[in-house]
Amino acid sequence: MATRGYSPIPDQGNGSIEGQQEQESQVNRSPFERMKKWWNTHIGNSASETAPLINRRTMTLEPPKPSPLRTILTVLFIIGAFTVVTLLLILTINRDDVEDTSSRRLSEAEKMMLNLPSPKRLRSYLKTYTSEPHVAGTLSDKRQAEWTRQKFNEFGIPDSKIVTYYPLLNYPVSRRLEIVSGPEELRYVAKLKEDRIEEDPSSENPDIVPLFHGYSKNGTARGPVVYANYGRLEDFQFLVDQGVQVNGSIALVRYGPTVRGLKIKAAEKYGCVGVLIFSDPIDDGPIGKENEDAPAESYPNGPWRAPSSAQRGSVGYISLGVGDPLTPGYAATENATRIPMEESPMLPKIPSLPLSWEDALPLLKATEGHGVVGEFDWVGGLEGVQYYSGPSEGIVEMENIVKYNVTPIWNVLGRIEGSVEPHRSVIIGNHRDAWVYGAVDPSSGSAALLEVARVLGQMLQTGWRPRRTIILASWDAEEYGLIGSTEWVEENVEWLKEEAAAYINCDSAVSGPFFTPGATPSLNKLLYEVTSLVPDPRTGKSVYDAWLERSKATNGPVEKPTVGVLGSGSDFTAFLDHVGIPSIDMSFDGNYGVYHSVYDSFHYMEKFGDPTFEYHATMTKIFGLLALRLADDLILPMHPIDYSTELQNYVHKLHAYTVPHTFPTLKKSVHTLLKTASAFETSMAQLNEKLKKFNQDDDKKLAAKWSKRVEKMNQRLIQFERSFIDADGIAGREWFKHVVYAPGLWTGYSGQVFPAISEAFDDKNMPLARRAESKAAKCVQKAQEALL
Repeated sequence: MATRGYSPIPDQGNGSIEGQQEQESQVNRSPFERMKKWWNTHIGNSASETAPLINRRTMTLEPPKPSPLRTILTVLFIIGAFTVVTLLLILTINRDDVEDTSSRRLSEAEKMMLNLPSPKRLRSYLKTYTSEPHVAGTLSDKRQAEWTRQKFNEFGIPDSKIVTYYPLLNYPVSRRLEIVSGPEELRYVAKLKEDRIEEDPSSENPDIVPLFHGYSKNGTARGPVVYANYGRLEDFQFLVDQGVQVNGSIALVRYGPTVRGLKIKAAEKYGCVGVLIFSDPIDDGPIGKENEDAPAESYPNGPWRAPSSAQRGSVGYISLGVGDPLTPGYAATENATRIPMEESPMLPKIPSLPLSWEDALPLLKATEGHGVVGEFDWVGGLEGVQYYSGPSEGIVEMENIVKYNVTPIWNVLGRIEGSVEPHRSVIIGNHRDAWVYGAVDPSSGSAALLEVARVLGQMLQTGWRPRRTIILASWDAEEYGLIGSTEWVEENVEWLKEEAAAYINCDSAVSGPFFTPGATPSLNKLLYEVTSLVPDPRTGKSVYDAWLERSKATNGPVEKPTVGVLGSGSDFTAFLDHVGIPSIDMSFDGNYGVYHSVYDSFHYMEKFGDPTFEYHATMTKIFGLLALRLADDLILPMHPIDYSTELQNYVHKLHAYTVPHTFPTLKKSVHTLLKTASAFETSMAQLNEKLKKFNQDDDKKLAAKWSKRVEKMNQRLIQFERSFIDADGIAGREWFKHVVYAPGLWTGYSGQVFPAISEAFDDKNMPLARRAESKAAKCVQKAQEALL
C-alpha cells in the first residue's frame, strides 16, 4: 500500500499476476500461518478427510469426522504453540528495538570480525604505542605515525598515507609556583612534578612532558589565591555575591565537571589574573571509593589518582571552536593564511597550571579561615584543611613559560574502496597522540583501530570487498583541540558533505568493563543490534544485556540502554557539529584515576584497566561490526524515527527549561517530522524485507529497479542528518553549525540540545531565541522533506 510521499514498492519476479500474488502471500504470511498450512497439509487431514462424508442411511452431507490421532496431536500442538509464544514474549521483554539476530544470518565478514580479534595482538600494539611519550608534533609522535602506516600496509590496507598539517602548538619551557609572603609556616614552593613509582618503571622516563596546559597563556601572575570550587560561572558568582574579592586574584579550582578551558574563561570573566587547576582526591582520587569494584587506594596500589599526580590537558576554548586556532574554518596547510594569536577567540588571556592535590593543599591552608565556606559540594576530600574561599593572606607567584610554534602533525589514513558504492564512505577513527603514554587515552583505541585494520586485511585476502568505501583514520593532535581530525574535515568538507555516510570514533577505548556510547539517535538501533551479537567478558551475557543492566542501575527502570548525547571532547566533533555526519563515540569505562598523567601507562592497563585485554578485543569486535554494517548493508542501518522521537523529547525538555516561554513553530515542525519519519520507517522496512535475499547473494543479481530504490533510500538517509546544518552557525560561535547538537557553551564536553535557543534564553534575549527557533524549525522541515 502506498504511503503519502512514497511510491509503492513494486512486486518482484516474473509470471502471472495470480502467481505473483500467491508468491507475495507466501512471503507475507506469519510463521504461525505457514505452520498452520503445513499442519493442515501434512497432519491435519488424511486422504479420506479431504471431502465431506456422506451418511449412507439418510444420503445427506455431514462434516468430516476427525480421527483420534488428529485430536491428540492438535491438543499437543496447541500446548506447544502456547509454550513457544510465552517463551518468545519473555525473551523479547525490553528488546523491542533490537533486531532478532537469530533471523538475520551473519555474513562471512561479520563472522570473521567476531572471531578473529586477538587479545594477544592487541596487547602487543598497546605495548608499542605506550613505549615512549608521544605528544603531538614531536619526533616520537612522528615515529608512531610511521609505524601505524607501516602496520596498515602490512595488514593489506591497499591505500594508506600520512597527511601533514601545520597547526599552532605550544610546549613547556619553565614553570614555577610559590607562596612568597604571609606567615612563614605557610610559605611553599610547589613541586610540579609527578613522583617516580618503582613498580612502574615508565614513570621515570626523562622524555616525560612536564606538567603544563596545552594552549595555556605564556606569562606570569601574582596575587592572593581564591578557592572557587569547580570554576564554573555559578561558583564565581557565588563568591561575588558573598563579597569575596575575586578580581585580581589567582583562582584555585578543581577539575570537573566542566572542561578545563572554560574554567579559565570564567576566571577571566571575573577578573582573575591566573588559574591553578588541581585534582581533588574526592573526584578521581581514592576518597569515597570504598564501594567501587577496585581498591580505594592511589596508584599503584589502586587505580585512583596519586598525591603527586596531575592532569595535563588543553585549555583552549573548545566550545567556541575546535581545530587550529589560527586557521578557523579552513585547513592548516603549510602555506595557509593565519590570523594573529591575539585575534583568536579560542586562546586564553591569562596563564594557568595543572596541580596535584599534594601541591594544592598548601594553597588551601593559606586560604583557611579567610572568606567563606561554600555549600557541601564545595568541600573536597583533602584532610586536615577546611575549604575556605580566601583570598589568602599570603601572595602567590606563578610562572608559565611556554613556547608557541607552527608545528607539523601527522594523520595516518587507510582506504578500502567500495565495490558497489565507492562514492559513499564510512570513516572510523581514533587519535594517536597522548600527553604522555596514554595507555587508556588514546592508545587502547589506537590498538583497537589497528586490530580492525588487521581483520579487514584478512577479509580482503578472502576476496571480500565492502559495498561502500571504508576509511581508517589515526588522528594527531587531538589533545590540543581535536586538531588532526578537524583540519582534515575542513580541507575535505565539500567531499564529506556529498559522500560521508557515517563516522565512528573510539578514543579511550578501555579503562574498565562498562560500555558507554554516545551517538546521533538514528544510529541507536544499530548499536543495540551490534552489541547484542558480542559477548561481554565479565558477565558472559551480551554486551547489550550488560549495558542494559548498568543503565538500569545508574538511571533507574529504563527499557533500553542509555546512549549519550554527543557534545565535544573527541574527534567526532567536526564530523557531526560542522558537517552533519551521523556519528558514534564509544568506550568501555571503569575506575580511571590516572587520566592525562604519567601513570596512564602499560603497567596501569595490565594491572587495573584490562589485564587480560579481553575488553580490547570486545571493543574491536564492536568497532569492526559497526563499520561492516554501515559499509555492507544494502540500506544504511539508520532510523530517522528514533531521531524524530528524541527531537520530540528535546522539545518537551526545552519547554520545561524555558517556562513560561514555548516554541510552537519548532514543536509543530518536529510533530510533522515524526509522522513522516514513521511512514518512512514503514517504507524502509518493506524494502528491507524485499531485499533480504540479496544480503546473502551476489550483489550483482540486484535488479536495476531495486538498485535505484536502494540508492534513493540511502540518499534520503544521508541527507537527513545534513538537513540539521545551518550555514550561518550558532551566534557567537559560528563554527558550530548543527541546530540540534553542540557542546555546552559553559560546559564544553557535554552535549547541549537546541543550543542556539537555549543560549539566547539564558542571555534573556528572547528576540534572538525566536530567530534561533525559526532556523531550527526550518532545518527540521528540511529533514522532513529529505525523507519524502
